[in-house]
Amino acid sequence: MGGGDDNKVEETEYEKASADIANKYWDIYQKDLKQYEDVFIQRVDNLNSDSNMANVKADTDLAYNSAFSENRDATAKHLTASGINPSSKKFGSAMADLSTAQATHQADTVNRAQASEQDAHIAGLSDVVAMGLGEQAEALQRSTDVAHMSLREAKQDAQADFNRRSANLQTAGAVAGIGLRSAQQFSGRGTGTSNLIDGSSTSLKGHYDPNFNPQGAMNA
Repeated sequence: MGGGDDNKVEETEYEKASADIANKYWDIYQKDLKQYEDVFIQRVDNLNSDSNMANVKADTDLAYNSAFSENRDATAKHLTASGINPSSKKFGSAMADLSTAQATHQADTVNRAQASEQDAHIAGLSDVVAMGLGEQAEALQRSTDVAHMSLREAKQDAQADFNRRSANLQTAGAVAGIGLRSAQQFSGRGTGTSNLIDGSSTSLKGHYDPNFNPQGAMNA
């Protein structure tokens, strides 16, 4: 009967070389690469943390406060230029509406920004799995830049709100202007006053106007 040592299979030179290369790669990974992988994993874990969500909200709030501060200044100047007294109820109401608009847009953007961070966290977890399989990690790179998104949304919302309010003021001003011009035309074109005599209206003759003073005298 043969001994057990006779059945031992010796490693080939190729297998020894392959094992040596694998060990070198493992040493490189442990000494040089693993620290970066650990940092990446920590970054992915942090995306869904309470502190990061608080930072996202703070950044979004700052962006909206800055954008709507400019909106308030521009709106105040626009209202004043339109003849609205800063101490009037209309002026105060416009400023209050502006604060409400900011709060509504701001809350919506905070929610979407935090949701984007949660999506980035999931993408990062996918990348961690890919690295473990020796595959390229690309999912997190495709995630949204939340800081830039919040700043862009704040500027767009503030600009859209200001444009809407300006349009409303211009429309109201145009209507008021039409009424004012009509009153001026009626009182200015007829030089006399209208009197009721026995139920009929008579006017002292002034400048002729087909709409406001058809009884008036035409200039030669």
